[in-house]
Amino acid sequence: MNTEVFPLFGPASQAFDVDALAIPAKSFTGDFYFLDRCEEGLWFALGDVAGKGLNAAVMMAMIQEELENAVAVSRRGSGDPAAAVWRLDRAMRAILPFNRFATAVIGRIDTSGTLVLANAGHCPPLLVSGGKVESIGSTGPAIGILSRPSWSSTTRTVKSGDTLVLYTDGVIEASDATGRELGADHLNAIVCEMRDETPRRITRAIADSVTDHAGAKRQDDLTVLTIRM
Repeated sequence: MNTEVFPLFGPASQAFDVDALAIPAKSFTGDFYFLDRCEEGLWFALGDVAGKGLNAAVMMAMIQEELENAVAVSRRGSGDPAAAVWRLDRAMRAILPFNRFATAVIGRIDTSGTLVLANAGHCPPLLVSGGKVESIGSTGPAIGILSRPSWSSTTRTVKSGDTLVLYTDGVIEASDATGRELGADHLNAIVCEMRDETPRRITRAIADSVTDHAGAKRQDDLTVLTIRM
């Protein structure tokens, strides 16, 4: 199990509370996440390489390195997460085997309260605001599957107390002994019920629910990233 808490320093220190949890299903993981604190706010990403085992882990490591470069260039340029996804896709196209692809969410939250993210075929992030949970769907295809892909970014205004939850499909696709998946509705209910708790408690509640549901049958990596304004 890999758990991390990210205290923030500098101008953004009072703006965000962040917690991440990564639990590989086996010795290697194809899940990845990224955080970059900066004066204007916070850049973040979370994703998943298709497949399991060592090959997926190798691809994940390559993506992690290219992801940092893509975010750095976009941050200095337009500030558009969709541009970072495009750069990541261009970099990975020469590396990913023909039968491999990755899904990812890349975004930023400004200290002013603007959330901007691009979703490349990944599980919809959950934004909790005013007691309601919104699923933010895909804004373009997965990385590495189309010759001429395009992505857009979507924007939300967030305020103090709002929470963003990102996760990989190892959460909602976790199955019990009968083959029944945990499902998006169950996850939404957990996040809504825990909306007044800290990101750390929310992240752990999600992981505990997966464990309770799937037990030893869990076959996929599980990664959760929770950010609160």
